[in-house]
Amino acid sequence: MNLEKKLNDFKISSPNPPPNLCDLPVEIVEMIVKNLNLTRREIVGKVCKTLLEIVNGLKPPRCDDIKITFGPEGCEMKIDRYTIKYGKADEESLNEMLDDLMTLLPDFQLTNFTIRINDTQSYKLFRTLFSKRVPESLKVDTYVLKAFSFRDTAINVTWHYKRDLLSVLEYHEMERLKDDIIKVKVCRTRPPGIVDNVLRARTIEKFMKYFREGQEDIYVDDPDQLPPKEQ
Repeated sequence: MNLEKKLNDFKISSPNPPPNLCDLPVEIVEMIVKNLNLTRREIVGKVCKTLLEIVNGLKPPRCDDIKITFGPEGCEMKIDRYTIKYGKADEESLNEMLDDLMTLLPDFQLTNFTIRINDTQSYKLFRTLFSKRVPESLKVDTYVLKAFSFRDTAINVTWHYKRDLLSVLEYHEMERLKDDIIKVKVCRTRPPGIVDNVLRARTIEKFMKYFREGQEDIYVDDPDQLPPKEQ
C-alpha cells in the first residue's frame, strides 16, 4: 500500500478550521518568511498587519538576479522579477536606487547582474555616483550589458565588478525594428579558468536574438516566434 493510499484511508474530521500562518508562534513565522524571496515576502506582507510587521523587520533577502534600466522615461531596478521604478534618472533617483542596491547586496555578491542603457547620459551619471558610493567592486558570476550603441558605453566596462571572478560576460547590442521588436546581437565571452578541475580556454560566441519591448525575458531566434503584444 503506497503512502497516498494510506493517507486517503484516514478519515480525519475536526469541528475547528485548520490553522493559518498567523496562528503559528512568531518565531516560526519569522523562520518561514526569512526563507522567502522578495516577491513572496511582498505577497505575505499583504495578508495582515502582523505579517507585514514581520516582513518589514527582517533583513532583505539575498538576491540572485538584478536588472537595472536607464532611459528617457526614467530608471528602474528589477530584483528577482520584482520591479522598482524610480522616475526621472536624476541624481536623487539614482542615489535612491544605489541605497536599495547596497541594502540588497551587503556582501557585494550577486549571481546575475544586467544593465540596460537606453540613455547614455543617465548611465554616465549612475557610473559616477556608483564609483563614489560603493566602496568595492561587485563579485558577479554573469554580467550582461545591453545598449543601442556601445560607442560611449563600452569603455571601462569593468569599473563595477571583479573581472577575475566573472564566469560569463555578455554584450547585447540592440536595434529597434517595427512592431516593438528589438533585434539583439549577442557577444558572449567566457574568460579562461578552471572548471571541474579542468583548465578552460577563453571562448567567444556570437549570435542573434529577438525580443518584444515589454517582454524582455523572452528571447527567441526568429521574430515570428515572439508572443503577441500584451494588451
